[in-house]
Amino acid sequence: MFQNLINHSIKSFRKQKAYLIINIIGLSIGIASSLLITLYVINELGYDRYNEKSDRIYKLYLNGKIGGQEVSVTSTAAVIAPTMHKDFPEVESFCRINQFGNTIIRHDEQSFEERYFMEADSSFFKIFSIKLIQGDPAKVLSEPNRCVISETTAKKIFSNDNPVGKVINVGSGRVTYTISGVMEDIPVKSHFDANIIGSFMTNPRSQETFWLNNSFDTYLLLHHNTSPKPVEDKIPAMLEKYAGAQLQEFLGISFTEFLEKGNKYSIYLQPLLKIHLDPTIDHFMKPSIDPKYLYIFGSIALLIILIAAINFMNLSTARAARRAKEIGIKKVGGASRNLLIKQFLTESTIISFAALIIAVLAVKLLLPCFNNLLDTELSLALLGSWYTIPVLLLFTIIVGIMAGSYPAFYMSSITPYKVLRSNSIKISGHGRLRSVLVILQFAASLMLIIGTIIMYRQINYLVNKDLGFNKNQLMVISRTSAIGDRLESFKSIVKDI
Repeated sequence: MFQNLINHSIKSFRKQKAYLIINIIGLSIGIASSLLITLYVINELGYDRYNEKSDRIYKLYLNGKIGGQEVSVTSTAAVIAPTMHKDFPEVESFCRINQFGNTIIRHDEQSFEERYFMEADSSFFKIFSIKLIQGDPAKVLSEPNRCVISETTAKKIFSNDNPVGKVINVGSGRVTYTISGVMEDIPVKSHFDANIIGSFMTNPRSQETFWLNNSFDTYLLLHHNTSPKPVEDKIPAMLEKYAGAQLQEFLGISFTEFLEKGNKYSIYLQPLLKIHLDPTIDHFMKPSIDPKYLYIFGSIALLIILIAAINFMNLSTARAARRAKEIGIKKVGGASRNLLIKQFLTESTIISFAALIIAVLAVKLLLPCFNNLLDTELSLALLGSWYTIPVLLLFTIIVGIMAGSYPAFYMSSITPYKVLRSNSIKISGHGRLRSVLVILQFAASLMLIIGTIIMYRQINYLVNKDLGFNKNQLMVISRTSAIGDRLESFKSIVKDI
């Protein structure tokens, strides 16, 4: 039966090639556009999910207010994490991170620039699911002046040689590190990045006990089935006990008096999976994104696919009346209404699936350009999750059924006598249905056009806004400390250019 339906559909398509091509092209463009946007949204929502313990990892952030200026940052004092681990039974482990920007790495007589370098506690590989290719996770960062390098960095500096045991100098201060391990590259969808991770113990300030010097990112690993709220409830008392004593010593006021003057010093726990989706807190790492923009992008994807689906349905209903004679002949030949319904639905579903296949191929071809435009690394693998493929297939079937439902259920009910009197018939309600669909399509298109114009004008404003200086004649040179005592020579070379 199913094979016969397919064969009849193919014969029908041969008679209406223009209709087939227009429908497939229109629907595939809509699906491809929606897929690209969906890939971007899925990618942004997938940050840090590679961590097996992501539901138990929290990052401390500080909400402070001093002298009328309020800030929310993730920099905390080095002493906070070990104190919480000691005093709070809910905390299983902790890891402090000190993130740097571009760093000069030296080995033998060669120099390399690494984009990301960080210092981290020895618990780093226990808390975060980053695999070591060489080295013991518990020991690679357990001593000062040890470091772990990424697989990419190892190949860049040492080629095919074994880097473990080799010595490198890091930064303008030329701190010496012995390589104790090699790790896989940190996943792109991580809110932090590092090609080299040095032992946190190397930092002279790692043992600081000053509570008011907030310089490090702190992560907590809570025990299984532990809520962050009991931990947060204990933090004010901890701050009053330890930070309050130092306030009294250095500023001559108690913690209570400090707060009564309108100041604020609070620490909260932020779930790992929400870090990338919270732009209100400055992490000084990878840029985060406001979730409302993801909702907007998702709505745009739905509007695009809605326009494409309505266009498909419009063409199907417009063509339905023209097939009146075909339906009458089939009914005279013994075709049941049930068979005709199946035939119409099969045709529209085949078109829908053909459009999906073409859309996926188009997305695969367009992804390199799309990634280059957004400076990201999207791939079709993002659609390979257990829930995405069924949703995509279900959506395709629904679009096919919706497009074929009108001719299937209405046209199949018409008697052969009425149909065979002419090649086409006037269908009551046909015009009203098409009017509703056209209005919906026009409204959705208008929303997209208005949104596009607004975005274009905003971008044009940003690009052409007078900044008060000629940006084309300015050069920003970072990490000048690496030049050392040769700064004046460097200045004179630059002036001669």
